Amino acid sequence: MKGYLFIIISAVIFGCMPLGAKVIYADGVNSITLVFLRNFLALPVLAVLAKKTGGTLAISRDALKEISLIALFGCCITPILLFTSYNYISSGTATVFHFIYPAATVLGSALFLREKVGRGPLVCILICTGGIALFYDPGEPINLFGSAVALLSGITYAAYIILLARCRHKEIAGFKFSFYVASVSSVVLFLVCVCSGQLRLPTRLSIWVISFVFSFALSVGAVVLFQMGTFFIGGQRVAILSTCEPITSLVVGYFAFHEAVGVRTLVGSFFVVLAAILIAVFDSKGEKKAAVQ
Repeated sequence: MKGYLFIIISAVIFGCMPLGAKVIYADGVNSITLVFLRNFLALPVLAVLAKKTGGTLAISRDALKEISLIALFGCCITPILLFTSYNYISSGTATVFHFIYPAATVLGSALFLREKVGRGPLVCILICTGGIALFYDPGEPINLFGSAVALLSGITYAAYIILLARCRHKEIAGFKFSFYVASVSSVVLFLVCVCSGQLRLPTRLSIWVISFVFSFALSVGAVVLFQMGTFFIGGQRVAILSTCEPITSLVVGYFAFHEAVGVRTLVGSFFVVLAAILIAVFDSKGEKKAAVQ
C-alpha cells in the first residue's frame, strides 16, 4: 500500500508540472533549460537530506555506474525527446505516444527479464492504453518525425522504469539515490544546453524562486516517491499507476488555465482510473490467494 500511495502522489505532483512550467516559460526559459534547473536547483536540499538520513554521501563506483545509466534514460534522454516532439506535434498527441510506456514496460519485462505477465496486469494495460488513446484528436494532422520522437520517449522511459525496478543497489534508495540521479542529470543537461546554445536562464528573481519551488516539488518530492514506489511494487504496476499523471494535468489545465475538456478525454480518463483501481484489486486478490495457500 505504501508503494501504491507513493506512485499516485508522485503522478499527481508530476501532473501539476505544467502549472509551474508555463510561468517559467513566460520568462524566456526553454524546455531543456527547465529540465536542467529542475535537477540542478534541488542538489543542495537533496545533499542535506541524504546526509541527514544516510550519514554519508559516499557510494561505490559500481552503484554510481548503475545510477548514472538510470539517470541517463529517465531524466536526460526521455525529457529531451519528449520536449523535442512538442516542436512538431501538439502536447496532447505527444502524451498519447509517450504513454506507450506502460505497455512497453510490461513487454520489456517479459522479453528481456523473463518476468511473468498475469492476466490482471495485461487487462489493465489494455484498458489504460485504450484510455490514453482517447486523448488524441482524430482531426489533428500527424507529423511522422514528431510522433516517432514522442514514441521513442515512451520507450526510453519504459527502459528507465525497468532499470529502476531491477536496480541492484536498493540500499541507496531515497534522498541519496535521487541526489546522484540529479547530479548526473545536471551535468549531462548542462552540457547539452551549452553545446546546443539553448541555455536560457531566468531573468527575474521571482522566476528563480518559482524555479526553485518547481525543482523542489519534482526532484525532492515526485522523483523520490517514484523511485521508492518502484522499489516497493515493481515496474509493471508503477507503469500502470503513473498514468494518473495526464489526468492531473487535465484537471490543472481546466481549473488553472480554463482549457476545454471534451467527452472523449473524460471517457479516456475514466478508463485510466479504472485500470489503476483494477491493478490494486488484482493484487489484493493475489495476496489473499497466496495467504490461503
